[in-house]
Amino acid sequence: MKKQFISGFIILALGTVFSTNVLAEADLNRGEANYKVCIACHGENGGGRKITNAPRISGQQAWYLTRQINNFRNGIRGTHINDITGLQMRPMALSLVTDQEVEDVVAYIGTLNGRSTHTGVAGNAEAGKSAYAVCVSCHGANGEGNKALNAPKIAGLPDWYVERQLNNFKSGIRGVNAKDVYGQQMRPMAMTLVNDEAVRNVTAYLASLKGVSSTKPPVAAKSSKAVTVVTTPVSEPLYAPCASCHGSEGEGNQKLGAPRLAGQQGWYIERQLRNWRDGIRGTHAEDLYGMQMRPMAMTLSNDAAISKVASFIGTLQGAPLKPTIKGNTDSGKSAYLTCIACHGAEGEGNKALNAPKIAGLPDWYIARQLRSFKKGIRGSHQKDIYGMQMRPMAMTLANDEAVDNVASYISTFTAGVSTASTASVEAAPAVTAAVTVSGSAENGKTSFAVCVSCHGADGAGNKALNAPRISGQQEWYVARQIANFKTGVRGSHAEDIYGQQMRPMAMILANEQAVADVSAYLSTLKSAPAASTVKGDVAAGKTAYGICASCHGANGEGNKALNAPAIAGQHDWYIVRQLQNFKKKIRGDAGDTYGQQMSPMAMILADDAAINNVAAYISTLK
Repeated sequence: MKKQFISGFIILALGTVFSTNVLAEADLNRGEANYKVCIACHGENGGGRKITNAPRISGQQAWYLTRQINNFRNGIRGTHINDITGLQMRPMALSLVTDQEVEDVVAYIGTLNGRSTHTGVAGNAEAGKSAYAVCVSCHGANGEGNKALNAPKIAGLPDWYVERQLNNFKSGIRGVNAKDVYGQQMRPMAMTLVNDEAVRNVTAYLASLKGVSSTKPPVAAKSSKAVTVVTTPVSEPLYAPCASCHGSEGEGNQKLGAPRLAGQQGWYIERQLRNWRDGIRGTHAEDLYGMQMRPMAMTLSNDAAISKVASFIGTLQGAPLKPTIKGNTDSGKSAYLTCIACHGAEGEGNKALNAPKIAGLPDWYIARQLRSFKKGIRGSHQKDIYGMQMRPMAMTLANDEAVDNVASYISTFTAGVSTASTASVEAAPAVTAAVTVSGSAENGKTSFAVCVSCHGADGAGNKALNAPRISGQQEWYVARQIANFKTGVRGSHAEDIYGQQMRPMAMILANEQAVADVSAYLSTLKSAPAASTVKGDVAAGKTAYGICASCHGANGEGNKALNAPAIAGQHDWYIVRQLQNFKKKIRGDAGDTYGQQMSPMAMILADDAAINNVAAYISTLK
């Protein structure tokens, strides 16, 4: 249990630090002695006082008091410049030097019976009851709280304190510290209250709650005493906390920002739960719903628990939610051509390409995730290799209207389709993007004179000079790579010695027009495909290439819509080197959005032999 306080402590929030030390049994006498520091503000019976900005702490769950005191001690709370009362509370919490002292004082607080005095916050309790539907999932119909969901008891807290904490969450005074994983979970909930009136309404309704559950608690995760709001029996206790938002049948809930889970592949659910648990998702400052999800994933203590809950989700049969976005499905269908290669024509997904099933997902959720990828809220963490692969795909959608169109089109897919085959998917037809600068092949020929010494007059390349074949390559790709060398996206990594050699050559081209000109000239060059030099198992390479074909094409012809260059006819030794560079992050590091997309693909190839096999097969493509 815990000790003194929780003066600034919020009603709806959750904290994060638990001591891992083995403590002696709490001593009420020691706790009473330490509580003397708290009396001045919280009162002898823990009823709190508005004049001292101290909330009621009697009747609060011990686990929550302990967490909040530790949060104040560790600077997770009480350090924000605008958290005046939290700043006031922190030195009080620091007077408890050891975890044992915290345990003692919390135990003593558990013996107190003080009551709060409401000030009569001017709000519409009926309207507040309606808005409280969002809160019920965690805090309970009567505000009784739920330890399994890290939700404290809020019934009995003074209305003025509830109002302040809701506003603190909304304004970012609480719930933004990277270590406050449970406060981050609470913040997006508070932000559903659109204005001060909505905050007052909920506060007025909460003031009427008594905190006694009117129904027998159903089974909940982690504790037989915990209460959840799951009214339909859930046979897997680990899923009980999930059901409060995602529904007992995994149907999802837009009001809670929770997508449909029913029908999703287990391997994808497992990966995302691990990503949340490990902080790969749910740590970006703007990922409000991800921050809300992270502490839920952290309740799954190991991979076995994650696998178990993912398997249970696979049994759920919640129906898809009704579409809410009115987009142009015809335009969305055209834009979706880029997505087909990985996610399938009907959104069935493809595990071999690490592409989840998207059929059956709510349109509003798809739109949110696409925007998150575009903004870097997802797909920018260095360990999120598959998110980095998705991000440049989302970035092809120029604006919110384009995002809504794709989301609307995806909402037309049939949710009951089977998991996609691991066979390669025929590449989608290329979509021509607008060209801002037109190149002049004639002017480019002059600039190419510098390139001839290594790449050859016909662009055939030269292994002795580590120069790849560049004839036959698409103009858009050549222009991008030259620009990347110029800006340091390529050729600046300490281990990219051949890229370092190329970079100063690219910098000779003074501007975008010069780059466009030389790229235009290169597109006119013709040379024979490079001869095979790498010894590999062509049959094994053909099998592995099935993943590559979805972007680069069955014949290595490339696909501009997928930002995939032509690779047919390229030197096999160069392909080997670049695949190794992608695996080692010599290419595909921060800033190289399309290289980041390629890096996880290369990582599928387990060793050098697998790389040689693929290169040997590609050398057969003409």
